[in-house]
Amino acid sequence: MDRRAFDEALALLRAEYPKWEAPAKKSSYGYRRTPYTITISVTLSFRTKDEVTQAAGERLFALADTPEKMVRLSKEEIEKAIYPVGFYRKKAQTILDISHYLLEHCGGKVPGTEAELLKIKGIGPKAAAIILERAFGQSVVAVDTHVHRILNLWGFLHTKTPEESYETLKTLLSDEEKAGLNRLLVAFGQAICRPQKPLCDKCPIKGLCPHAG
Repeated sequence: MDRRAFDEALALLRAEYPKWEAPAKKSSYGYRRTPYTITISVTLSFRTKDEVTQAAGERLFALADTPEKMVRLSKEEIEKAIYPVGFYRKKAQTILDISHYLLEHCGGKVPGTEAELLKIKGIGPKAAAIILERAFGQSVVAVDTHVHRILNLWGFLHTKTPEESYETLKTLLSDEEKAGLNRLLVAFGQAICRPQKPLCDKCPIKGLCPHAG
């Protein structure tokens, strides 16, 4: 897919986006959305379905929604609140580690730069990008498996890992093109371009996709 086709595909997807039923489109939450709760919810989300992550976040943040409150909880209390997210025991410890780091090094605030976020144990490039986009409104592309898979399926990228895709998109796309791209492609990947049994007959860009059908 060349650049012109890519731009056309995104325009078509954005027009269809309101029609899709997808967990990524959730706009209301049972907790305050702050840089801290977004950071912790990102930690919960890896290798876990969105609906499981959201429910776990609501249970956890009912107990503690700031680093000051979180460190007062025991690891076992956090584990109980976030179960059954994947690797819940390890994530409970990561949540405590992040909370302690923020209190000890950042005045209890989540930093708003990639460099500072990457200093925090448990936050890698993908998590940092999601935090910068969703918590701070920065123009970055958070590349998860959906984004990596779809852009390579289209032939717009030829990369082997989400990390490689992220580094490529950093310079390939303008700030305007980056804005909202993650949420758009994740919703598309959940509703239409699914990893198994994609709904190619309902795809709004089947005329542009080299793998349609």
